Amino acid sequence: MTSWEVEKLQERLLALGAIEILSGVIILVLGVFLGSLQGIFDFFGEFSFFTFYSGYTIWGPVCFISTGSLSIAVGRRPRKTLVDVNFWRYLFSAVIALLGVMVLSANLALNNVWLEDCLYSESPDLCLYMGTSNNGLMSIMLIFTLLELCMTISMTIKKLTAFLVYWRDLVFAF
Repeated sequence: MTSWEVEKLQERLLALGAIEILSGVIILVLGVFLGSLQGIFDFFGEFSFFTFYSGYTIWGPVCFISTGSLSIAVGRRPRKTLVDVNFWRYLFSAVIALLGVMVLSANLALNNVWLEDCLYSESPDLCLYMGTSNNGLMSIMLIFTLLELCMTISMTIKKLTAFLVYWRDLVFAF
């Protein structure tokens, strides 16, 4: 690789790491907000049951923030060990993001069923308000999780392709 290509790759890693950290922080803040609302209203626990009790609102963003931090470290000082760790970290982050998409999608699908029961609750207006607000917050979390999934899968494929090209050149050099 030429020095220009290396510099361009370092800039991309820095930008990607910053985006990962920001989206992880946004998911974490939304998760903390959903968790704090859970204790305020008794019936609100139904709306964010899977998301809150699976722990995704904590371990998902922590994983994304650490992957983004590692990307920034690799972008600043590329070393062979950091690059190798970064590949496995991206792969792990892709799996976590996929699990997050599944958890959030299942929770959003079940929220529609629970919203129908709001008409029979003590305070139907508050129930509908909290349920739709919860759906909105979880939809934002789902959008950022999908962003993380796309970034981590693309970087995993890019690093895997580079790894396979390296081994192909090594094998056919003989």
